[in-house]
Amino acid sequence: MKNSLFICFFLCHLLLAGCDKGEGICTTDVVSRVHAGFYVRDSLGERDTLLKNFGFYGILRPDSLIYDGVGVKKIVFPLPDVNQQPTLFAFAADTLWDTLKIFHDPMLFLVSFECGFTTHHTIHWVSHKNTIIDTIVISDPLVDLENYENLKIYIRPSSDPGM
Repeated sequence: MKNSLFICFFLCHLLLAGCDKGEGICTTDVVSRVHAGFYVRDSLGERDTLLKNFGFYGILRPDSLIYDGVGVKKIVFPLPDVNQQPTLFAFAADTLWDTLKIFHDPMLFLVSFECGFTTHHTIHWVSHKNTIIDTIVISDPLVDLENYENLKIYIRPSSDPGM
């Protein structure tokens, strides 16, 4: 009898210790975002640059304005969770416009039991119109919850509004 009481008490203690103390609340941001930095390449070499009067818009998206600012050196933006190829963006600096196409594949990824799922993306290819943007380099094709720079966007030196 003493042993069964001890075993019962021990099992109850184990069950209570295994309960979730966080009450199932997710404290993690679970939206994967593209991190892009702006650079210029000229006779002085490669360096980061600031874009004045910058706007970044989603084409064919209900939430069209994604980013708006002055003196922008980097941007962070989400990609759609659906398998939509390509995702189109409009890129404006002062009075100049360019378009950006990102070809990517979304992948469902489990973050945790509390936070649920997120979507990671693999960037395969990026294109643009060459108005403001000179070149785009995919520095890290995996868009996930980390803060690594995914795209290096090189601005044409002659159209660099930050110069």
